[in-house]
Amino acid sequence: MGAAHRTGLVACATPGFSDVAGGNGITMHPLPLVLVSAAALTACSAFANQAATESSTAGETPSTVAAPRTDATATPTPIPSTDQIPPIGDVSLEIDDRGDLGQIIVDGSGRTVYAFTTDPLNNPTCYDACADTWLPMLAKGNPAGGIGIDVAAASTTPRRDGTNQVTYKGHPLYRYAGDQNDRDAGGQGLDLFGGEWHVLTKDGQPLA
Repeated sequence: MGAAHRTGLVACATPGFSDVAGGNGITMHPLPLVLVSAAALTACSAFANQAATESSTAGETPSTVAAPRTDATATPTPIPSTDQIPPIGDVSLEIDDRGDLGQIIVDGSGRTVYAFTTDPLNNPTCYDACADTWLPMLAKGNPAGGIGIDVAAASTTPRRDGTNQVTYKGHPLYRYAGDQNDRDAGGQGLDLFGGEWHVLTKDGQPLA
């Protein structure tokens, strides 16, 4: 490449003459001004375009293709904490057919439950020696209910020792310590500790 290209400048031949070899020397003949100007402009334009193209090509930087974006792995939905889960009772109430007693309320294992006539609704009064014979039915949450049980009427009420006693339609429920088997109902009608004890009908009322 010539010196003009190395320095970035375009050199053009001096216009106005043509070199013709003849005889023993070179004779310079003047050319028409229009032809000389057109030739000079064409030559200069060609050199300028070539220089610009080479300069532009040399200055180009290969474009960088961005790596495809990848989203982070989705975080699994956390399991709800225990304070977000509605309480589920650790006991349940069922209805059982007991022959002469008819259909009565029992616990989930089939054991007979009783109501104390002295208890106001949602207010157990059987404590100490009474609670050793008539065992309060305790739960950590509202009890579940089987077929025929009004689940909305199954609840708990606090005892003075801080535990929660199961109620059905407001009646605090107890189990009788004298019942040896699940289907026993030996406490029905007993008068002990200042009041009577009765099983509950399927409607949740003490059976007199």
